[in-house]
Amino acid sequence: MNVEPLKALPFDPTGGFVFSHGSVLAAAGQQGGIMQLWTANSENPVDWQDTAIIVPRDAAIAPYKDSLIIVGGRKNDLSTAEVSVLRFDDAGQPEMESLTELPAPVYGAAAGVVGDKLYVFGGKSDGERASPTAELRELDLVTPGATWVMRESMPNGGRAFPAYAGHNGVLVIFGGVDAQGIDSRETWTFRPVPLEGTKETGWHRLSDIPRAMNRAAAVPLGQSQILVLGDNTSPLMFHTVTDAWCPFDAEPSIGGAVLGRIKEKVLALGTDQAGAPAAIELSTPRSVRNLAFIDYAMIAGYFLVIFLIGVYFSRKQDTSEEFSLGNRQVKWWAAGISMFATGASAISFIAIPALAFSTNLVWLFPLVALIPSYFVTAYLIYPMLRRLEIASTYEYLGRRFNQPLRIIASLQAIIFQSFVRAAIVLLLPSLAISSVTGINVYTSVLIMGVITTIYTAIGGFEAVIWTEVVQAALMILAPLTIIWVCISSLPGGFSEFWSTGLAYSKFDFAILTWDVTVPAVWMLVLGTFLTATVASAGDQPVIQRVFSAPLPQVRKVTATFTISGILVGVMVNVMGIAIFTYFRAFPELLDPFSQNDQIVPIFVTQAMPWAFPGLVIAAIFAAAMSTVASSMNSVATIFTEDFYIKMRPQSSDRERLITLKIGSYAVGIIGTIMALLLAAQDLKSMMVVWNQLVALVGGGIVGVYSLGMFTTRANGFGAICGALASIIITLLVRLYTPLHWGTYIPIAIFSCIIFGYLFSLLRAPKENLHGLTVFTPAK
Repeated sequence: MNVEPLKALPFDPTGGFVFSHGSVLAAAGQQGGIMQLWTANSENPVDWQDTAIIVPRDAAIAPYKDSLIIVGGRKNDLSTAEVSVLRFDDAGQPEMESLTELPAPVYGAAAGVVGDKLYVFGGKSDGERASPTAELRELDLVTPGATWVMRESMPNGGRAFPAYAGHNGVLVIFGGVDAQGIDSRETWTFRPVPLEGTKETGWHRLSDIPRAMNRAAAVPLGQSQILVLGDNTSPLMFHTVTDAWCPFDAEPSIGGAVLGRIKEKVLALGTDQAGAPAAIELSTPRSVRNLAFIDYAMIAGYFLVIFLIGVYFSRKQDTSEEFSLGNRQVKWWAAGISMFATGASAISFIAIPALAFSTNLVWLFPLVALIPSYFVTAYLIYPMLRRLEIASTYEYLGRRFNQPLRIIASLQAIIFQSFVRAAIVLLLPSLAISSVTGINVYTSVLIMGVITTIYTAIGGFEAVIWTEVVQAALMILAPLTIIWVCISSLPGGFSEFWSTGLAYSKFDFAILTWDVTVPAVWMLVLGTFLTATVASAGDQPVIQRVFSAPLPQVRKVTATFTISGILVGVMVNVMGIAIFTYFRAFPELLDPFSQNDQIVPIFVTQAMPWAFPGLVIAAIFAAAMSTVASSMNSVATIFTEDFYIKMRPQSSDRERLITLKIGSYAVGIIGTIMALLLAAQDLKSMMVVWNQLVALVGGGIVGVYSLGMFTTRANGFGAICGALASIIITLLVRLYTPLHWGTYIPIAIFSCIIFGYLFSLLRAPKENLHGLTVFTPAK
């Protein structure tokens, strides 16, 4: 950690605070015995200006959106119950607004905001013999006239002057002075709502601080990292996920410090060893490790192999059916592996291990749903659709319902695959890799986008299939390698991996509850089953693999997909747990400003031996490119089958082949451009964002397919009404309910089914359903 002294302060910040908002830096400090608010430019915090606004000493503070909440403290040597909000207007001038007062005066308390709730813990009241309180109070910040609510008291007694931070959905308390006047080493966290993957709330004891602390300060850094600084001691970093402490080698020699974060630097205001007001700036260089030549060689070798496969199959594209479906003669095992690779994007390869790293194995158990889903798809859904001899799955909707619904579904798929799916799948792994390797994010997007576009457009469906076989092999090899490196690097080997996982409940695999605000096992299993059955029928990149294989081999295709999905699902979840145990043992290798979604590339660059980083990064590129290639080929097929042929029914097969190639180029160019445009946006929590998008955009289509295949009463009018109702209901659930994101897909699907069926009762059913439902199969 780097320490840079700044210009001496004109005030004493002891008992104050520091807060950054945009270009304005605010601090509370004493001059002449009066605690006032001072401001400076956050880009150059040296020239401080007195605002004449009186603020309390030893108050608890909590950042909230673009403001700072100030709780309690002392004015004129008397404790106060006042609660205020500090904001800045457009001109950068401070404004104070009063909130509901505390039930009793307090100073030296801790405060933090989680969601829209303010929590205040501990502190003391006036009087020499007053003991620190263990009370925790809550105030709703969005409900007008809300009053303070008492929550659970901390189990181990009261604290005054602890370091504290409201961070990533929890309130974390460090040290403080207890009722006996002894400085504490304890670390506690309060969870107002369950952490992802758990159902526990309330107080939890964490790892003790390496040394006792009183009047320390804490400030959040990355998604799960908190910097803690005590009196005249070296700073410490606490990682809330691995529950590990990491010391820095810096010795800032500053006492009574208050901390504030300015971008990726931390400002510490306090007093020097002579007791004079002082300011220092703390910064931690990014833990970015340049890849070795062998790593770049392996990545380049992967790109070359993929490109050559595309060139090889470019000589075999003589008809439109060969380009879009491989002449329906693709080998069953290759089609099944390709189906798996299509769905297992880099979002899953990076995000699922990140979820397991942060939580546990609750995301693994739902894979059991793939077993019953195999029988539903292999014996009912896929054979029914394959017998129709269609190239676009949305042609089924035209036959089952009506042509307008087919056009709407096709257009939505084209937009989603081109402008959303391809762009996000290209961007998110590029961001994660760039943050820890130094590889430029735009370069990553361009390389993946250009190469994928070329081999998909010139090689067609068979090029996509066989490149995905290679990519799937990498996606299997990389997790196995990471797991082996993690466990073999631990001082205690496998026994340490196992004991650490047990100690931190990382092997918990199911939440048995009917609570829909947490990822209950029944909810995740249901969502996985629906995604693997009906959803696959409406996903052109997936179902196109079924269309490409001979009808008698459809069950073998499905079995290969199921086995591959379960195998890799187990590996990537275990990989997340293995990375957790590694960083629990070696917390100094964590980047202080990293996000949880970056944990896989961080491990790759920080911990993997020579040549292995290139292999894993190639696998991440492979996971992204396989999904994007499928989107390109499928969108080209959808456009040709559902639009071009309808507009030009007399077109020759040669013209259709040219249209397919142009369509592939167009999707590749659009997806790459969209990824480049999104590169400047702040996209976090990949898995959550992706599931919300899929539920909102695709849930209605899945419901429509369900109505079509599993009812004989549904009609086109009802299906369209159901799809619209699905979008509206899912959006309302997302905006106005506390339901867990895992409920979004089932809600979207079932709302479409229910409303679609009810609205279908208003119109006559379709008469000829031969071969279009599971109840009326074709011979």
